[in-house]
Amino acid sequence: MSAPKGIILVILLSFSLPVLPQKSIPKNMIMADTQTFHFGYSVGINTTGFTIIPKDGYHLDLVQNPGININLITDYRLGKFLDIRFLPGIQFAQRDLTVTNKLTAETKKWPIESVFVDLPILFKYRSARVNNYAPYLIAGISPRFDLTRAEIVGWKPATPMLKSFDFYPELGVGVDFYLSMAKVAVELKFAVGMLDIFLEPADPLFNLYVSGIDKIYSRMVILAFHVEQSR
Repeated sequence: MSAPKGIILVILLSFSLPVLPQKSIPKNMIMADTQTFHFGYSVGINTTGFTIIPKDGYHLDLVQNPGININLITDYRLGKFLDIRFLPGIQFAQRDLTVTNKLTAETKKWPIESVFVDLPILFKYRSARVNNYAPYLIAGISPRFDLTRAEIVGWKPATPMLKSFDFYPELGVGVDFYLSMAKVAVELKFAVGMLDIFLEPADPLFNLYVSGIDKIYSRMVILAFHVEQSR
């Protein structure tokens, strides 16, 4: 089974479990979903890549390296099953981009590093709780500011290769697990940048990069683990 099909199967199973017969067990944290505010933190991993539109006569290769993300959680209860959440944080990402001129066979590789300030505002809609878990959907927007956006060159000053700001719609799924002392969630989220972040460095060392690329859009897949406090 391919990875995308496996992910879809897990999602479908997660949301079908509540309709299956369930043996009742003692519930943990029975007041967790009645609080107006609660807080927590999130850690996870990401793969951050590009959708690149090349110019005629050029070939592009992209390697996406795993990164990490760390966020704080502020959650406000809007209704019985609906919350709005703010998760300010920081993300680290790296991509290896290779540009090749098909006519001359000239090739150059750039490792591009990003450190994002991440400011997502998301709506969370969960199912009715079944014993000590509840699947949910998450959707919203995230402005991101890339503080680095540059080629990795060791200790030397790096030349920015991308624009610093982008705007990402986000969509994902997760499952809340109610433990005795905390609520823990596993969440898979997808984000697509809406702005063209291609930047044209003036340095002649980037001529192949400038000549070979028309537009660059960012995309992310984030697997996060949330720990949320509750009375």
